[in-house]
Amino acid sequence: MRAAKRSLLAAVCVLAIAATVAQPGRTHTARHSAIRGTGPATAIAPPKRGPLGGPRGQRQLAVAVARAYARYLAGQLSARQLPGLTPEAMMIVRQSDRLPARLRVTGVRLVSLTGGGDSWTEHLAIIDAHGRQTTTAQLVLTPWRSRWMLLELVGPDPDTLIAPTPPALRPTGPAAARRAALGFTRSYLDYTYGHATARQLRDLTPTLQGAIASAPPQVPAAIRLREPRIASLTLAPQHGAWLANANVTDGQDTYEVISLVHCVDGDWLAFALRSAG
Repeated sequence: MRAAKRSLLAAVCVLAIAATVAQPGRTHTARHSAIRGTGPATAIAPPKRGPLGGPRGQRQLAVAVARAYARYLAGQLSARQLPGLTPEAMMIVRQSDRLPARLRVTGVRLVSLTGGGDSWTEHLAIIDAHGRQTTTAQLVLTPWRSRWMLLELVGPDPDTLIAPTPPALRPTGPAAARRAALGFTRSYLDYTYGHATARQLRDLTPTLQGAIASAPPQVPAAIRLREPRIASLTLAPQHGAWLANANVTDGQDTYEVISLVHCVDGDWLAFALRSAG
């Protein structure tokens, strides 16, 4: 009888030890606390659904980073206090640093946050020596040890904020030709940046639309995040048509999109693309 009791007691002890070893939750939680950094400013709410929190977890992190990054640009937070940064993102932030001191920034405010999944666009209002300006920053998220973290942060381009806005050139040529050139160029930019399909191109002839659609662009994720805009557009007469020269900037690069527009049965349309870069 005593031998049986000893055997039973030994079995209970083995089971207890095995149950203790098979509890990864404590080590897992400690690892997450270490990633979060120091202080409540860097803490991220735990996921609400699934191991990564699903879309809700992505949005929570994007909002937390967007708000903190606005404060970082205003000099109210250090880089280490930005939430949810992977080592790669931390390196990017430290390399890009804050906005230049010569801007004399007095305030940065988060206006809106758009996007979804792992790609988000942060819209910011900046008050500086040049007045009130708007700019954007891009956020790219990634799964990281059972939660979402920030993989890449593309901050505002200081050159676009420092350079004074050039005076608008006096419009030349027919107003309808100018509207057609602007409409075509804007839709073409949406298409080449992966924001629209070839079917959404407008103010162009079917022949030009077919030519553009026959060679669809391969748009990298980093380019897709940018928001191109037309800084200026000029028209010049050319052999019965008008040459439209659009100066385009996307916050990183500046280039020209040159097209030809003419009137067809009362409709002004782009019928040729001379340059797009």
